[in-house]
Parts: sequence; C-alpha cells; structure tokens
Amino acid sequence: MVTLNEQIDIKAPYERMEAWVDHFQDEFVKWSPYHIECEMYDGGYQVGMKVRFREIVGGLDYNVTGYITECEQDKDHFRIVFQSEKKSSFITFEGKCTEDGCHFSHTEAFGLTKPILGPILEFLTFKVFYRKWCNWELIRNDMILDNRYLNDILTEGNYPERIPEIDAKAKKEV
Repeated sequence: MVTLNEQIDIKAPYERMEAWVDHFQDEFVKWSPYHIECEMYDGGYQVGMKVRFREIVGGLDYNVTGYITECEQDKDHFRIVFQSEKKSSFITFEGKCTEDGCHFSHTEAFGLTKPILGPILEFLTFKVFYRKWCNWELIRNDMILDNRYLNDILTEGNYPERIPEIDAKAKKEV
C-alpha cells in the first residue's frame, strides 16, 4: 500500500476549520481551482454515506466515488475517512485544535489491504493498467498545494481564482 500524508499548521481559530468541514460539499470546489465537483449524495458526512470527488491533477481527471467509513467530530477534532467503491484508495481528512490555531492532515492511501493478493494486484494496478494515474509525486504535490490553499482560506479568507480551462474541461467531459 502506498500512503501519502501532508500536514500543515494553520494560524487560524479551529472554529474556522470546523465551519469549513461542516460545509465541505460547497467548500471542496472553492478549496482549489483544480477541484471540479463534490457530491455528498446523502447530504452530509456520516459513516456509510456516499460521496463523489472530481478534480484535475496534472491534467488527469480523477473522478472517484465511494463511502465514508469513519467519521469522528467533537469540539476540537475531526477525522473523516473515505474509501473508494473499488476499495483501492482511502482519503483521510483530519483537523485538530492547537495552541496556535489548528492543524490539518490530509492522507491518501492507495492499494489493497489483502495480504497475499494485495501486492500482486497493486503491481498490476500501479505499474501496468493505471500507471498514468499513479504518479505519487504529482499527487503529493497536489496535496501540498491543497494545504497551502486551505491555509489562505482559513487565515485570510482568500479563495484561489478558478482556472477557466479547468472549468471548461469539466463542462466538456460531463
């Protein structure tokens, strides 16, 4: 299993991050000019609810549907884990209150959790069939950029400008 994790300390009140995650369906698209869609089919984020994310990373269209498998939230912490329908990837968003503001962790894990078949199927998936979409450096750089955008959103209220070519591509492919 390949696991990528990027974290950032943000000098903004945790309540801003909490409000951001509470409105995630709307915030996802505004979070990055490369994010195209977020559909929370059941209207929120509780365990078992269906979610779809769509974004452009390095010119590739990632359109992933799956389910929330974990969801914790209290007054100073949240953790939401999403698993793709194909059960080959997990996305975890976690935030917590800190002394100086808040901390955000974004983890993306790819692969199968089956001990014997997992490595064989991962090789076929990552190196043969979907090699173009398994560029770990490209994905990590996108995660780092997302964290920078989130910092600007929560500290300054500044959302990044939309990229017309990305929006045009999204409309053309739908």
